[in-house]
Amino acid sequence: MLCNAYLMDGPMSGRTVRLGEIAHIVGQSTHERSPRGADPLDEELRDEADNLMLLCAQEHTEIDAKATQDVFTVTWLRELKQKHEDRIRHVTGLGPSRATTVVRMVGPVHGKAVELSQQTAARAVTARHRFPLFLESYSRHGVEIDLQHTPGEEETASGNALSAAAASRSYYRQAVQVIDGVIKNRLRPGVERGSVQHVSVFGFARLPLLVYLGSRLDDTVPTDVYQRHRPEQSWVWPAETGPGTEFTVRAAGVRPVSDEAVLIMNISGSIGTSEVPQELADLRHYEIGPIGAATCPDILRQHASLQHLENTLRDFLARLETEAKTLKRLHVLPAIPLSAAVGLGRAHHPQVHPQLVIYERLAGSYVPTLEVGPATS
Repeated sequence: MLCNAYLMDGPMSGRTVRLGEIAHIVGQSTHERSPRGADPLDEELRDEADNLMLLCAQEHTEIDAKATQDVFTVTWLRELKQKHEDRIRHVTGLGPSRATTVVRMVGPVHGKAVELSQQTAARAVTARHRFPLFLESYSRHGVEIDLQHTPGEEETASGNALSAAAASRSYYRQAVQVIDGVIKNRLRPGVERGSVQHVSVFGFARLPLLVYLGSRLDDTVPTDVYQRHRPEQSWVWPAETGPGTEFTVRAAGVRPVSDEAVLIMNISGSIGTSEVPQELADLRHYEIGPIGAATCPDILRQHASLQHLENTLRDFLARLETEAKTLKRLHVLPAIPLSAAVGLGRAHHPQVHPQLVIYERLAGSYVPTLEVGPATS
């Protein structure tokens, strides 16, 4: 109950073994050696379900130890039991159509990582009235893309812009191979079998890799993308309190459309005109930003805001199909939250839309680091 361990399989043998133990909240007898036995609960009620919990052996030993009686009180254990039963009642009340396959991608960002455990993801999807499936990778850890041990990430923040860009491209080549391997060998077979009918995506990694991950997800499968919220240090989408922030795209200047253009995404921050690389200065520029709101790191606080942004991106890319038919490459300078990077990748269709060239700010300058989708010929 406390550790959420699965109590039907032996971790060493992998065989079905009952590992759960029945524990009493109020001790079974009034004897002084019976844990919490001095409680006034009638003895005939002490073996009733309301006074029992299913625990693993370690938990059972700890809550009944003499040294912990001031911690594991009757009141505390009853509240824990009630919360656990409420959670199980909620999850089991969700039908099969509310199942979701959890995909987690975790990598360092400038040397820093973040906690993104299975339990963290489970809490977030349950809050959106779904229950998580962690079985598509043939383990209980879900579809996990672990980039934490991919060499070279720390080198991307050192040296000048050119050396940092070269290090990034090397790091990204290896990271892309990891992403492709997991998608091909774990997620896609589940989609093809029909066992993956909804996906929940959690990503903490460098922005170009999140864009790439989004581009590799099957757009025919309904997908929810989750955002890490800084104030609460949580992945749970807060309750909706309004329609969310909307976004718009405008063409900056009157430069003619050629085979290349620039998209500046001012969402979580702002990229000034002076920050755009000189080699992109003569290209047609598009800018995307919020309507009636200032850019800020927590601008996608509501799930509705992310949906508005994804719709804006899809409409923009569809618009390019008609008004910029010669466009082959779109240089993207992103100041965006993590979930928006995944959303950009999902909105992009590699066979229809221009190739995305994702830039990253390294050593004080924006440099191209990763290309998403083939360049059209």
